[in-house]
Amino acid sequence: MITLEFETIKKCGEFGIEFFLEDGDGTRVSKKFLQLLIRNIIKRSTEYFDEIGDHIFIYREKQLHSVVCPSIADLTPCYVIEHPLTRKPHGEEEYSGKSDYWISYRNYSFIMELKHSYFAYTKANYPRQDISNKFNKCLSQLKEIKTEECRNLSMNKGMIKIALQAIVFYQSSQNDFTNEDLEEHDFIDDFEQLIQNTDLYESNVRSLWLLHDRLFQSFEYDNGYEIYPAVAFVGKVFDVIT
Repeated sequence: MITLEFETIKKCGEFGIEFFLEDGDGTRVSKKFLQLLIRNIIKRSTEYFDEIGDHIFIYREKQLHSVVCPSIADLTPCYVIEHPLTRKPHGEEEYSGKSDYWISYRNYSFIMELKHSYFAYTKANYPRQDISNKFNKCLSQLKEIKTEECRNLSMNKGMIKIALQAIVFYQSSQNDFTNEDLEEHDFIDDFEQLIQNTDLYESNVRSLWLLHDRLFQSFEYDNGYEIYPAVAFVGKVFDVIT
């Protein structure tokens, strides 16, 4: 059951987030970090739209880093993109790899993997398999990082692994959209169905950005139109490694 409590972010829209984590110092720091990070991503995505007239999140994962990186920098000067590390899949040889981000924040270190996917919200009962596949890949990538490796990359109080997936809500049509088409739609119900009908039910971080109606911009696509009225950020915070 989705029980998001929404706040208004000026000019951006509504933002809600909920966590399913046991209490603890590392958990509290993780929650604060993710809450602030996602709020910053929303603000910077809106600033991009206001300057360019386009949504940065409608592209792919690599383009999303354009707003994720400065959003992290707003919180801490200590982070590395594409941080080298060693992975060890179960039953296989270890190999050299990279994590999307290594971050130091409030005496904890984070290894964070970021994914991006699309959700046709008018078909909420049948989400793309790609959404689950990417979430599971994100979890697998983090699980393949050995505990000893995490300790070596940790500073101060410990290491926390974070999986985070941005999921763009979209609708396609042969006809252009109006604000009235979207204002009465229940995106929270769509979000709940998304969680229930994918492997995202294993997540312990769930958030939703409902875009301000001034950001409802349709784009010509494949002989029709697409519109992107909401973005979910769903993830999993692992236990602290000390």
